[in-house]
Amino acid sequence: MDIVPKINIIKLWPKLLEHKLFNRDDVNVPRWKKNLTDDPTIRDIYFTIKTRGPFAFDRFLASLKESDHEDLADILEGKNVKEGNVDRNSVMLEDNEEETNFTPTIGGTQDNFYYNMQQSEVPLKIQVRKASKFLDGPAYENVQRYPMRSKPRGLVLIITNIHYKYYDKKHRDSAVHDEANLKKLFEQMGFQVIPCPDLTGQELLEKVREFSQSKQLQGVDHNPENKLQNCTSVLCTDILDCFTAESCPHLAGKPKIFIFQLCRGEKKQKLIKGPRHTTDTSNFQSSDEMINRKISGKETLRNYDDMLVAHATLPGHVAFRDKITGSWFIQILCEVFMNYAHKNHLEDLLNMVDERLKLQRTTKEECQTLMVTSIGFNKHCYLNPGLFE
Repeated sequence: MDIVPKINIIKLWPKLLEHKLFNRDDVNVPRWKKNLTDDPTIRDIYFTIKTRGPFAFDRFLASLKESDHEDLADILEGKNVKEGNVDRNSVMLEDNEEETNFTPTIGGTQDNFYYNMQQSEVPLKIQVRKASKFLDGPAYENVQRYPMRSKPRGLVLIITNIHYKYYDKKHRDSAVHDEANLKKLFEQMGFQVIPCPDLTGQELLEKVREFSQSKQLQGVDHNPENKLQNCTSVLCTDILDCFTAESCPHLAGKPKIFIFQLCRGEKKQKLIKGPRHTTDTSNFQSSDEMINRKISGKETLRNYDDMLVAHATLPGHVAFRDKITGSWFIQILCEVFMNYAHKNHLEDLLNMVDERLKLQRTTKEECQTLMVTSIGFNKHCYLNPGLFE
């Protein structure tokens, strides 16, 4: 309320672009430019800056100082706050300032991840921010939380197909970074990770069934199962079937997370021209149709429970992968989880992932939309990374 009415957006806007708080091809820019000087537009720009990464606050201050807004920069820095008063703007930006001490890095060098992901020649470096307190107590009167205190926290099965021995497809060489990032991410969070590379369809199903029957599942709170590439003979629902209450009683009542980084068809939301972008093509039926068909028949609905399924893209569409650093979805998922899992529950984390896919990976040439399906997943799930009883 104090800052927005005093902003001269005509002077400030060029500096916001110069300091890379926004790109010129940002999807919000055309909408903002229609009413650039209106207060609601300036307010929207102001709040959007808060989502622009750990360096956004410092870059915003620099933009203000270089556009004759030094007084506003002083207010945000707390220089003009009278003793005994509360600086509302400093409070509003508290989370952003906190993150400046813990920033995502690429190749070991601190930088703004979102603006460099497309140009980076090295993969994301995983550094998980640890929780300081357990967040698995009751939150709302009618919304419970899954317990998340065991050590290990849970088991993670990562199935990554990179090289195809019996299938006429190009190798997915950069997927090795997806596997490595996920492994480091969940290990730093306190999970036991089981990587399984380059499986045939039969081997994949056997490994999933073996995993679902493991006695180790009895002593853990959580089971994320990450599958990065499907085969023509294996449906996503075949995997879900292994973790029903009937098939996997050890995990009854426990959260089961399925992350699918794979194409669900051949459609592209935008025309792809960039030389670094390829796709993870696979041929299988829509998992959502199969899930609905299976759970609407004779099977008991509660047999399919406490499952959250995240697909990297929409039914019928491709999922993009950078040939050098790995898939868009997994890169952003790892960055969001490692920086925000200490204070946000799982569904909010996935919402943040999709928001970043929209803001940071939508251009005039390509885009991708995350799809999350809840199957009886009716509690909040805080991962409490690195914190144990």
